[in-house]
Amino acid sequence: MKTSYLCQGSSSAHVRVRRALAAGCSRLRHNESGGTFTIPNKLFIVKVSHGDIHHSDNQKVTQQADPVDAPCIRKPAGQPADPAQGNTLLSSSLASPPPPSTPPAPSASTSQKELDDDHFADVWKPPPGEQPLWWVEKFEARRKAEARRKAEDPAFVTTLERVAPGGPGRAAIDNPAVRFLKAALQVVQLAVVLALLLLLPAVLHDGGLSVPKPFTTFGLYFVFFGLGTLGRVVRYGKLAPRQQDRQVSTWSTRLSFVAFAVVVPFLHFVAMYRFVGLALYTSAMSYTLTLYDIIGSVGMILATILNALAARELGASYDRVTVPAALVTSGPYKYIQHPIYTSYMLLFFSYGMWLHSAPTSLLMLVVCGLYYRGRTGLEARVLEGAFGAYYRDYAARTKNFIPLLV
Repeated sequence: MKTSYLCQGSSSAHVRVRRALAAGCSRLRHNESGGTFTIPNKLFIVKVSHGDIHHSDNQKVTQQADPVDAPCIRKPAGQPADPAQGNTLLSSSLASPPPPSTPPAPSASTSQKELDDDHFADVWKPPPGEQPLWWVEKFEARRKAEARRKAEDPAFVTTLERVAPGGPGRAAIDNPAVRFLKAALQVVQLAVVLALLLLLPAVLHDGGLSVPKPFTTFGLYFVFFGLGTLGRVVRYGKLAPRQQDRQVSTWSTRLSFVAFAVVVPFLHFVAMYRFVGLALYTSAMSYTLTLYDIIGSVGMILATILNALAARELGASYDRVTVPAALVTSGPYKYIQHPIYTSYMLLFFSYGMWLHSAPTSLLMLVVCGLYYRGRTGLEARVLEGAFGAYYRDYAARTKNFIPLLV
């Protein structure tokens, strides 16, 4: 016996629908084996037993009556009046409905409860031209369609997932002790990665750690990623699973990601190694303030501010290339579509200027431009598929990286 989805719900909407169905039962006559009542284009059969469930002839859609509804069903003669003594089953029949019978006139003994139930059933009649329970049927059709799409595309976010208060691991994330341990681990991981990227090139030179810029650069990068990526992971938990990331869905996108992840750290390493060597063994790098230092320091500070503001607006949507819970159009996103990527490009460009290497800055811009061009196109297809005309209207009035320009 298959239990219908409507029977499983415990919300007030499910209860009201079941009560309306049960209220309709009390308006029509019952025969010895049970009773029938009609709703346009539907035939329902009611059978009552003393604790044993009697299966109806049609078991395609069977629903056990809710305890709230039981008092609304008038029992045939010879059957117990107490709903707790028997089980009530409502099942749908494929047979054509008989002509509707005229409901009996209320007698003097009719209780106010039954009259109220009859009025409630009248209120729940469908609009003219619509099928009974049309909105439930539409909801079920949409839910099933989204379930089929979810099975085909695990990255798709259904409506039920979108409005869910939290995932299954949310309770663990909200635990203060667990959150502290996760935050400490993330801080250690970030420090290790930045040390290998920015301090190791200086260590390769004798006395390289006596140069102050590797440490100042380490501090600026730590603040940038600490307020952005690290803050998002600590506050909202892990990113979406890698298999849901559209960035690695094809070989071309995987290769572009790998190339970006290799070239950018390599440019960082080479630029820092070059700067420390020039500072130690030549007089080309003076300790006086230069235009390179001003552009580099100001650029990295602005990149940090922009990244922090954009990450705060995104919240949990600051994730891999997956369908977000909502389309964010506030804060920096009011002016550009990808402020996070803009902050990264500004940071990497300023890094080259900070280390007195204009070629490094230009190469960073070229590499980031090529990579983010493909990534933004991929994100545009994902967002358009999820939000449709709303995203197209947003994309038409904003630029990708620089307001009014690019």
